[in-house]
Amino acid sequence: MWQAIFLGLFSGVILSLGFGSVFFALIQTSIDHGYKAGIKIASGVLIGDFLLIGLALVGTSFLPQIPHFDGVARGIGSLLLIGLGLAQFRATSLSHKVVQAGGMTKHIYFIGKGFVLNVVNPVNFFSWVLLSASLKTYQFDQVEEIVCLSICLLTIFVCESGFAISAHEIKKKLSDQAVENIKRVSGIIFLGIAGKLLWDLIMG
Repeated sequence: MWQAIFLGLFSGVILSLGFGSVFFALIQTSIDHGYKAGIKIASGVLIGDFLLIGLALVGTSFLPQIPHFDGVARGIGSLLLIGLGLAQFRATSLSHKVVQAGGMTKHIYFIGKGFVLNVVNPVNFFSWVLLSASLKTYQFDQVEEIVCLSICLLTIFVCESGFAISAHEIKKKLSDQAVENIKRVSGIIFLGIAGKLLWDLIMG
């Protein structure tokens, strides 16, 4: 059992340190709207991971065959990232309008943002497939597998929530110009990741 616990902790830390679109969206959102918004994105990521783990464990053989599904996912992901990237160069972005609107809208927006960014990235699904397959090599029983995956998910959520809180605290020590520079860098990174997804889609 201890082996399953340590594997879950280690895997969770490694997966949370993937410096992809989710990570930068988490940091940028926490700087712009506070750590609570960042934690909502982490919650959306957690929901997405539940879905991806379920697909990884059940296997794609039980899913309906959708033609060019991988290409569609990459296309949607790239468009979303282009939108997020361009929004960083605008004075008033959609996220600011959503926050001003208040109510359940902002909760759904940030949770949905984390969920979509997580699910549309094919790398995340293959990461869970790889982890699920590696559990077989340890000859864990069903309970140990559930414990390992649960701890992995919890570790990811805790780490990402920690990133959100840290980004919020760092903002207090930054000038307004520094915050704007961070937004622009985030925008460039989003556009760069979108470009990579589109390139893979075209070359694939």
